[in-house]
Amino acid sequence: MKITLIREEKESGKETVSTCEADALLERIKTETKAAHVTALRTMLLYTTPDARGHYEHIDKLPRIYPSIEYGRSRDGSRKMKHYNGVVMLEVNDLAGLSEVELVKEQVRLLPQTWAAITGSSGRSVKIWVKFVLPDGNLPVKEENITLFHACAYRMAVQCYQPILPFPITLKEPSPAQSCRMTLDVTPYFNPDAMPFCQEQPFSMPGEQTFHQRKLMEKNPLLRLKPGFETSETFNILFETALGKALDEMENWKRGDALHPLLVCLAEHCFKAGIPEEETVRQVMYTITDRLTNKRSELPFTIYIVNARVSARSLH
Repeated sequence: MKITLIREEKESGKETVSTCEADALLERIKTETKAAHVTALRTMLLYTTPDARGHYEHIDKLPRIYPSIEYGRSRDGSRKMKHYNGVVMLEVNDLAGLSEVELVKEQVRLLPQTWAAITGSSGRSVKIWVKFVLPDGNLPVKEENITLFHACAYRMAVQCYQPILPFPITLKEPSPAQSCRMTLDVTPYFNPDAMPFCQEQPFSMPGEQTFHQRKLMEKNPLLRLKPGFETSETFNILFETALGKALDEMENWKRGDALHPLLVCLAEHCFKAGIPEEETVRQVMYTITDRLTNKRSELPFTIYIVNARVSARSLH
């Protein structure tokens, strides 16, 4: 898969378009260039308050990266789209520093759909790249289909990733032309074998409320989801992730052992992921008990008590 880099010279306005393979780009950002523009930008930001309007004078030297589209030149010299990559970029901005950046990168590794996660040029953000495909494994070709597909893919990506992140995703209009500046990341996360999300070709844009922050009483985004197939898939993915973490921690637990220790550990991970209590009980009843044991008695009560204890503990 080829990633496009576009640099526009500040003085002449001349635009330079180049492409490179994704693995080559991820290798390239591990090392600072001789001019050290990314380092200079981050140094400037260290001495700039959030409300200040500082501007790095050589910002045009940092090309913009377009993960979703491979661009080329038409005969008249204008930019044109050659191929749609099916990559959605999520952004987590306004982080305090390297520790929070690494925490976000560590969290997104939990989902097998994460193709890449890199530190932004500011050093205070993370760019998350997620792959999507149609059910037949292909990608839309017509521009109007690409626009609809990308918008719905962005919505699904936000729904799946926000619950596992300790910081809010910066919601943006989901354009295939979304880009970020060239950056520096000594330890980028890159999984060339990432499993893409599968999505049908939509025929209309999703509701506008998906892309604009709303002031709602309920802060947990999972509790704002409307019933439906997408919501069910979101909960399934999050629950499987929580179950995997619980089984990793309970490495000595095996089929036939007492359920209570596993349920306590699982409930804590479900709570941290933001999965509603009712959904946790449903998943345990129809997933864990069918796969690991046939014991179903008192499970809802056990999960309710554990969630209540975890909730109470989080308030202190």
